[in-house]
Amino acid sequence: MRSGRMRVAVASLLLVVSWGWGLCFALGDTLRVENIPSFVRQGDVFRIRLAADGAGVPSGDFQGKEISFYPEAHGKGCGALVGVDLESPAGIYPLRVTPNEGGRGSSWRFEVEVIKAFFGVQRITLPPEMVDLDPQSLKRAKEEAKRIRALWATRSGDRWWDGDFLFPVEGAISSVFGVRRILNDQRRSRHNGIDIRAPRGKKVFCPNGGRVAMVDEFFFGGNTAVIDHGQGLYSFFMHLDRVAVRMNQGVRKGDVVGTVGATGRATGPHLHWGISLNGARVDPLSLMEAINDDREAIQMIRKRRYMAEKWKKRPKNGENLGKGGKTLD
Repeated sequence: MRSGRMRVAVASLLLVVSWGWGLCFALGDTLRVENIPSFVRQGDVFRIRLAADGAGVPSGDFQGKEISFYPEAHGKGCGALVGVDLESPAGIYPLRVTPNEGGRGSSWRFEVEVIKAFFGVQRITLPPEMVDLDPQSLKRAKEEAKRIRALWATRSGDRWWDGDFLFPVEGAISSVFGVRRILNDQRRSRHNGIDIRAPRGKKVFCPNGGRVAMVDEFFFGGNTAVIDHGQGLYSFFMHLDRVAVRMNQGVRKGDVVGTVGATGRATGPHLHWGISLNGARVDPLSLMEAINDDREAIQMIRKRRYMAEKWKKRPKNGENLGKGGKTLD
């Protein structure tokens, strides 16, 4: 994510700009906001930090949604994760941060531009019954989608995740985040996660701490498990062969969630991993990059993202992907 000049409305405050991933604003002698980007792509996650001596946990909002701050490790102030939905309209949006200084804090207002992302198109040929649903199946799929949207709108006040997120299963990314699906020449929704190709039965690990918020079998997603990481952050895993967790179970980073399968609408074994952050459908790789502090790990994540970008730009990428047992979500 590049830096640029940002339009900022901050009254009677000292402004100090440092160039890098984001901008840094020094506000008086003890307060500093770091890593506010000048722009962010649809579907991306960015992390902001507030360094403050003696101040409490602040509050904030972006695109009309609450920003949840949490204490950074080693007493380095507070941090927050902010997500932009993959179909968020491009434009300039206010980002507000209100320090907690015994009720005396004033809100800081920044402006972050959401820019249109290139997600690519994937043309897939499938048996007609997998695309043109009968009335009963269509009703079921709509009811299941409604349940999932209701879950995304639920926010847990506690934060159960801590530190970096793990990749849930090793394997090549066979379908990238945000790609537009064209099924049998019919335009369908964008892909709201990443597909990771792996053999049936391979263990799927929890990327971070949380509690199990949903376990069910869905028409499209097959055997599905959803982990609530807290503060509006969810991981969801689809097409599992076996689910190894139960409702309301507490899970830790590295615990087994289930095994790779091909349940639901899938033509081969793979894991669909998706992330919802305050109701925004975001790229899991962007979340991993935003939250990771290890330079070597960030380079590995950026390599995965680079390969995903190359995937999207291939001519006629995904043509007839459903044939030959290749993955489909």
